[in-house]
Amino acid sequence: MPEEMVMQILSRLPPKSLMRFRCVHKSWYNFINDPNFVDVHLSKSIDNRCSSKTSTCVLFKRCVLNNEANHILLSLVDLSNDNDDVQIQSNSIRDLNLNNVPPLSVGLRHACLDIAGHCHGIICLTDFSENVFLCNPALKQLKLLPKSCLRLPQPPPKTLNRLQSTGVAVGFGYDSRARVYKVVRIVMHFEGFWILFFPHMAEVYTMSSNSWREIKTDIPSTVVWSSSSSQIYFKGVYYWFALELDKQTLDENKKVMLSFDMDDELFFDTPVPDSLQDSEENYGSLGVWNESIALFSYHVESGVSKFIDIWVMDGFCGIKGCWTKHLTIEPIAGIGMPLTFWNSDELLLVATDGYVVSHNFDTKVLRNLPIHGVLFEHFQAVLYTSSLISVN
Repeated sequence: MPEEMVMQILSRLPPKSLMRFRCVHKSWYNFINDPNFVDVHLSKSIDNRCSSKTSTCVLFKRCVLNNEANHILLSLVDLSNDNDDVQIQSNSIRDLNLNNVPPLSVGLRHACLDIAGHCHGIICLTDFSENVFLCNPALKQLKLLPKSCLRLPQPPPKTLNRLQSTGVAVGFGYDSRARVYKVVRIVMHFEGFWILFFPHMAEVYTMSSNSWREIKTDIPSTVVWSSSSSQIYFKGVYYWFALELDKQTLDENKKVMLSFDMDDELFFDTPVPDSLQDSEENYGSLGVWNESIALFSYHVESGVSKFIDIWVMDGFCGIKGCWTKHLTIEPIAGIGMPLTFWNSDELLLVATDGYVVSHNFDTKVLRNLPIHGVLFEHFQAVLYTSSLISVN
């Protein structure tokens, strides 16, 4: 059989099958590991996800109660457009067993684990203290990144009046110009409780060099980062929803969206719609809708969102931040916050009781998902594409 035909056949198979086929023969092992084949397989996977009208894979991060302690669980769920049932079947859930993997089982603050970006089948995970991981669930690979080049050594316990540091924001993405995967981390330095008088610093990790290096940044020291749902990677840029505080009172001054261009390694301050500045109780989170950055603006009372405005960034404005309000979702009883779109007219939301629902804003139909967790504000959801790209 011609090699091109073999490539076309194998490139349509899932990574799990290809990992088994590598053991058949040395030539198959070399073929499947070849960078050209890995690229072709990734391209096919992305095309299938974008063109699929029947199924979408979503990765959920949720907090579950286990032996009276909170633990983070990562779960892959296949959502079907053809399923008219109210409940999506629970056998479509695949929990990722990472707790027994050495990097995750030693010294990790499980309750603080966040998804800090997903690109080409690779997930970036961080606990915001020191640990950053790259994970490819399809290959069952997990890599703990080297220590920061900016963070200071941890001081002795109960030490206050000493300069300390911590990571406050992490983002993962792809530099298409250099063809490398990068992690950017913003580091804050503080002394005692005086957290706003030292300028932020930034560093970049590249997967090809397996090392961190400092980069320039002019992010004001008064910027603090919002919740884990308020960040996303899209088309070469990582976005964070953040707050800028008054340096004297520490009260909220304004809401901002920070962007990091993976190619040029530059930070940008992107304005957000004026309506988000009206009240401290107006919250924002980020998603992707119809190949554009979407900003969810919602007002919360007693833990329940009263409405959800969906703003879309004009693709021609890019980081300049030209926003158009496309939709307002009226209050839905018991809904806490939006998660992400999983197709053009279906939005995933998490309820205050910890269950996830899919809301079709054309038909107004709600579908319950068998996904549940405690602390609904710690939920995250990203659309997942499997790949053969190794993190090692």
